[in-house]
Amino acid sequence: MSLDRWLGEASITNKSLSYKLKIIFALFFLAPTFGFLFFALKNDILTDSATPWYFLMILVFSLAGVMVLRRTFDRVSHMSRSLADRASSLPLEVHPRFGADELKVIAESFSAVEERLSATHDMLENKVSDLSVLKELADLCYVTLDPEEVLYMTLERALKLARADIGSVMLIDREDRDHFVVKASIGTGTLISIGDRIKFSTSIAKYAVMNKSPLVIENIETDSRFGRINRSQYGTKSFICMPIKTIRDIIGVITVSRRMDQAPFTTETADIISPLISNAAFTFENLRLMRERERKARTVQVLDRVSVALGSSLRGKELVQTILNEVRNEMGFQRAAVLIHDSTRTDELQLYDFYEPGDSPLKHGTRYSADTSFFEQVIRQGMSLVIHKTTDLPPSPEKDLLAGTISGSALIVPMRNDGTVMGVLILCGLKKEEAEGMRDFIKQVSSSLALAVLKNELSTTVARKSGELATLKQIGGVLASSIFDIDRVLSYTMDMIRNTMDAEAGSLLLVENNELVFAVAFGLDTQALKSSPLKLGQGISGYAAARGETVVVNDVKASSFFLGEIDSRTLFNTRSVLAVPLISQGRVIGVLKVLNKITDDFNDDDTRLLQSIASSVSIALENARLYRETLSLAEHEREVRKIFQKFVPKEVVEKIIHGTETGVMVHDEFRTLTLLNLDIRNFSVLARRIGPQKTVSLLNRFFSVMGEIVFENDGIVDKYLGDGFLALFGALVSSPSDADNAVRAALEMKEALHDLNKLLMAQFQVSLAIGVSIHTGEVVVGNIGFEKKMDYTVIGDSVNTLFRLQELTKQNTQGILMSEMTRRATQSHFNLREAGTITVAETPGGIVIFEVISDSVKFPGAPGNAVGH
Repeated sequence: MSLDRWLGEASITNKSLSYKLKIIFALFFLAPTFGFLFFALKNDILTDSATPWYFLMILVFSLAGVMVLRRTFDRVSHMSRSLADRASSLPLEVHPRFGADELKVIAESFSAVEERLSATHDMLENKVSDLSVLKELADLCYVTLDPEEVLYMTLERALKLARADIGSVMLIDREDRDHFVVKASIGTGTLISIGDRIKFSTSIAKYAVMNKSPLVIENIETDSRFGRINRSQYGTKSFICMPIKTIRDIIGVITVSRRMDQAPFTTETADIISPLISNAAFTFENLRLMRERERKARTVQVLDRVSVALGSSLRGKELVQTILNEVRNEMGFQRAAVLIHDSTRTDELQLYDFYEPGDSPLKHGTRYSADTSFFEQVIRQGMSLVIHKTTDLPPSPEKDLLAGTISGSALIVPMRNDGTVMGVLILCGLKKEEAEGMRDFIKQVSSSLALAVLKNELSTTVARKSGELATLKQIGGVLASSIFDIDRVLSYTMDMIRNTMDAEAGSLLLVENNELVFAVAFGLDTQALKSSPLKLGQGISGYAAARGETVVVNDVKASSFFLGEIDSRTLFNTRSVLAVPLISQGRVIGVLKVLNKITDDFNDDDTRLLQSIASSVSIALENARLYRETLSLAEHEREVRKIFQKFVPKEVVEKIIHGTETGVMVHDEFRTLTLLNLDIRNFSVLARRIGPQKTVSLLNRFFSVMGEIVFENDGIVDKYLGDGFLALFGALVSSPSDADNAVRAALEMKEALHDLNKLLMAQFQVSLAIGVSIHTGEVVVGNIGFEKKMDYTVIGDSVNTLFRLQELTKQNTQGILMSEMTRRATQSHFNLREAGTITVAETPGGIVIFEVISDSVKFPGAPGNAVGH
């Protein structure tokens, strides 16, 4: 063992009090005792009787002193351990640890406690400062009545408490909760400004709102919750986002950060700010509720006055102006406009009325597109829209309406009636906070305006209906008294239309020989019109006659049906047209037309009035026609017989006419027939391409060829199906060859189509493809209908099966398909190929279908699945 080590171990430094006590005992008792014994032995004083007593007294007093000293040292040691244990439980930077040197432990404990007391003193001073800030804010909250000023002061104090210099306050938009609106900011520069809108879904602040607790970010670049780089509006990597809670909900967030990199924020910082934000939220909500209560009290008074105006005798624009004036007294807008949906132009809004002090560039009746981004959004979503800085909008008619020379914000509110948006109310020149805060009030006002407009329209409608009823009554009287004088009926009708319809011109055209001939007119050159008949489908009148539908065109330049040649002949400038077909007994007999409404566009009311007049005229014309037909009934019957024989075999005609004359009608009966259905492929596309006039001509040419083939094979055409027809074989006169006749007719149709397509291509630049289906089965055949309308036709499951076969022919161009029942009914040999099976309810196992290839089997032994009967 080295000397240094031995000296170190022998040293009493860092030794316990017990060890030191032993050393003291040795030094103060054992050493003197041994010295005394040595001296006594040397001087031979032990023989003295007093010496043992002296020695005993020294021993007793020494032991007593050691025991007292030992108790003192034990108390010091216990004190050292107790101080060390207590100090270890304190939040100290360095905790004293109990060791051998109790006095050192005591000294360290007192030093640590002293440091803690100093830190606590500093903390208390900070708390006093924080409480002073809170008290200052609480006092200021009772001074100001501006909620947004409270938010700014809260942000200012929060930055002071957090020792930060960048912050912002964002509130959740009450109308559109998908956005935050910036209400206060300090130190953000140009990054964010008051009034900016920040999407809720992309903002980190949403987590504070959803979790309803402070969001403390120590380092946004490494925080695994977000996985995004630092954003400049938060200042540095560390920031705090605190939710602003009220009793009912979280209304927004306050965010604080530091410009310079310092120690990161902790939850302790959030705890310091939390009482400040709670107090501010309470004050903000109280101020907001107080201001909202005052505003609602005022708005209720305004709405009461508006209700009184609605119930008053005010009518027309005077009522609308009264309501707008009441609103202006509350909001102070610079311009108000009421736009209503045009009943004839659903894609437009018409300026119904407006309010603007002084001269205004707006004009009543001006039309605006309803498909613009502003109006379309309000009408489609049914929600109000605020447009800030309307002067920044791109040049457009809508900008002139929303801004013009007026600065500020614009509020667009839908006007509802029974849940339907009938127009919009626009208020321009508003302050931003008014535009945002008065949405609910304006929503109720817009409903009142909608009622006002509806009230005006109803009053106008009642007055107009009264006039129309009087007009119709007069027309009805003339028609009743002049039922056989057609010229007088037409002339008087046009005079009444001239006085009632507020139109510049009008005309009545009658159908003669598939043409529209001008019969009578006003405001036009009648002689020029009579020399210019129209074909069905030509022009707007021809289109109305061909389709049997009313046509309203308020801008003829945008219509593809308008025929400008008539204007050239009559020197008349047509702007708008309302054409109503005259329909009698399900057929169009003419067209009643008026041109250029003077005051406005033709609307639904004009349409209904002209349709009523047209119905009366149609009845009069039909009665006159029936009268003329009655005079030539016998001759007409002969003509009908001739025409009917063109479509039905002579035997059928004789049987039907004989039954009519004798009173013994053709009875319905259950029979087995062969049915043939012919269908033109892609007819709808073809018809749209060549137009209605050419389509009718093409069909007549097609049916004349194919119908003749049916008659030549002893069949009849039962009914035309638009782009095809249904033919019957064996309807009234059955024979064993009915199925053979039907198959041969189908093959002849297929063969005739080649030559027919050449003619159609030359005349119409189109060619046709057909599909033919044939089925034999039981059907009900006879006169079906009621006493005023009877059709000689067939019904039953076999008809349905036939049309199912027709659907399959679409898979094979120019294909002919027949059922197993038809194959069994044929007596001739046909070249057939099995084409599959269809499932029908009445035939278990389905029906086998065959494709007809040719009239006979030319190669019986050749492959190809040929089937002969």
